[in-house]
Amino acid sequence: MSQIVSEIRESLRPDRLVPSIVAGVVAGILAITFMFSYSAVMFTEDLAIYVPRATGGMLFGGVVIAVMVSLFGTIRGAVALPQDNPTAIIAVMVGIMVPALTGVESGELVFVHVAAVIFISTLLAGIVFFILGHWRLAGLVQYIPYPVIGGFLAGTGWLLFKGSFSVMGNVGFDLMNLPALWADANLWFPGAFYGILVTIATYRLSHFLVMPTLIILGVLAFYAVMFMVGGSTESAIAAGYLLQPFGEGGLWTPVDPAMFADIQWHLIWDQVGGIATIVIIAVISVLLNLAALESAFGEDIDMNRELKTAGLANLGASLGGGLIGYHYVSLSTLGHRMKGDSRIVGLVVAAMCFGALTVGAGALSYFPKFILGGLVMYIGLSFLYDWVVQSWLKLSKSDFAIIMLILVVVETVGFLEAVAVGITAAVVLFVINYSRINVVRHAFSGADLHANIERPNAQRQVLRQQGGKTLILKLQGFIFFATSNGLLKTVEQKMEAATEPLSYLVIDFAHVTGLDSSALHGFVKIKQKAADHGILLVLCGLNSEVLRIFKGEKFADGDAVIDEMFDDLDQALECCETRILEAADMDPNPEHHPIDELLAGMFKTKRCWERFKAALVIRELKKGEFLFHKHDEENALYFVERGDFTVNLEGEGGRGYRLRRIGSGTIVGVANFFRHGAHDALVSVQAETDGTVYALTREMYEALKRDAPEVIAEFQADVLHFLSDRVADNLNVMEAVLREDE
Repeated sequence: MSQIVSEIRESLRPDRLVPSIVAGVVAGILAITFMFSYSAVMFTEDLAIYVPRATGGMLFGGVVIAVMVSLFGTIRGAVALPQDNPTAIIAVMVGIMVPALTGVESGELVFVHVAAVIFISTLLAGIVFFILGHWRLAGLVQYIPYPVIGGFLAGTGWLLFKGSFSVMGNVGFDLMNLPALWADANLWFPGAFYGILVTIATYRLSHFLVMPTLIILGVLAFYAVMFMVGGSTESAIAAGYLLQPFGEGGLWTPVDPAMFADIQWHLIWDQVGGIATIVIIAVISVLLNLAALESAFGEDIDMNRELKTAGLANLGASLGGGLIGYHYVSLSTLGHRMKGDSRIVGLVVAAMCFGALTVGAGALSYFPKFILGGLVMYIGLSFLYDWVVQSWLKLSKSDFAIIMLILVVVETVGFLEAVAVGITAAVVLFVINYSRINVVRHAFSGADLHANIERPNAQRQVLRQQGGKTLILKLQGFIFFATSNGLLKTVEQKMEAATEPLSYLVIDFAHVTGLDSSALHGFVKIKQKAADHGILLVLCGLNSEVLRIFKGEKFADGDAVIDEMFDDLDQALECCETRILEAADMDPNPEHHPIDELLAGMFKTKRCWERFKAALVIRELKKGEFLFHKHDEENALYFVERGDFTVNLEGEGGRGYRLRRIGSGTIVGVANFFRHGAHDALVSVQAETDGTVYALTREMYEALKRDAPEVIAEFQADVLHFLSDRVADNLNVMEAVLREDE
């Protein structure tokens, strides 16, 4: 509440107060006019005598809704009032109920039945608004594509432009009947000229007094001309230049609660479908209006709070016969464009509605219609300029086409239908554009990308030579029928471009967010293609939902797919490498690799490796024992003769990440041993099984450098070759990534 009081105090500055009051007065006059017209739509023929009374109920709702949203909403300058959406539906419902009323001769009771429908509709809408806001579901509107919001605002602008002619000259703007429009040009032409003048002036001048000055000058010019030609207010009203009198005296007469006992509730129940339709349309409309205001105002809006505020406001409005109300895009934008974006605008609108409700609206007849119509046209032209002209310059041609499509459908069919068509077109466009995105994030050869296993040199050479038999595809995004077809084409292209026949196709789903069941057909084609070429399909990284879809279709059935679907890419690569090594008559996981054999492969002469071996210290480890910990001052290099070890990186909170698995016949700690500066370990190495290692301490290394430099020279050459191979592998992977990103 303190923030609201502070904002109102800030609004009392002249540069904000003056335009806020002027905007509120203009919006209030339009609001009262609108509400009289809404009542006239619902109460026709014999029920026309109840139009003032129904208008009183709407004005009551206007006061409650305008005050609530102005004070407790998050949008400064927002104007919320009863809306026109329900009127046509209620008019149809009245036409159905009135003939069905049996034994009712009292027009008052007929009015009460209509009032009951209005009460129930507004009450339910208020409850639904509040629930949606409380459950924070208003954010769903953020999923409406931007061009649809732009089309909504452009359509609003077009309807305001057309509606301005009805305000000025009581004639509709019909492109198919322009002669009838020209017949009343004397009524609307001054307003059209005024609206265009205001539009140009406000775009060129930004001072807060521009709009109030133009309105005052317009009113003075009208009366000056009227008196110069010898006219009077009565003649101006009769000629259509001023508003028709609204009548004197208060308009609101509450319904006698005793009459609710005479309501034929089964007739109300028969209209439940219409009432539900009204509420649904109201929910869609308020969300669209809020999204439109967010774009028009260029600021973030707490839509959930706005929904809850509108919900409570409608609950209050329903008690006095008010129609469903929420934020008016046109009237809210009027204040914003007049630099009167403060809570004062809505409060002035509420004050004017209250005055008409209690005192009467006769004084409004002195306000020229061409000023009101010109301001309505100004808002419409502003929307059309911002969302048609500017969109042509800023948006892509496809997005602009959606805006124009919505605009055409608004004119030819209807507003909500236009939004539905726009959303459909945006979805189709999204599918087309998304299908152009390559679902393959990266493609690697098995010669470049290996499992995180440190293997003996002989096995590494085999995997480099035969790694081209494995193709690895890392997928991304959401996969549906269009992208799965693109994946099939990518697989076919990779198979044709392979330097040697493929034996394994690894597909990694780690970065796949979801899979459409229709996309499975594309994977079935890939499976068939793999089977035709004798390629084994290996899947990994599937989340639970994607895994469920594949298992539901029994995708792994047959000889073309490995039954096991691996948790990650490392396991899948290990599976492929194991099969390649076994085909080369090698044991992929040797339990024992004699130290003599390991050293013999590193040195050219037996004398050198025997001299080197003499400097090593043997160490036996039990399962679970650490070879060394991260940050330990480690001064040794290890040669694994027996056992398996895991290289772990310790993360935050003590969580560990497995980097590599080390088997027999390999070397551990090379990078750290030859690193300059501090010698504390970068990772932790733990034994997964009982093992035997040989350690070269830094002291013995320095002694060999001094006493047997030729031994160290051969050793360093082998280590350099080992590190060069690892760097080359990393560069190959980086090259593949960069090549895919081009």
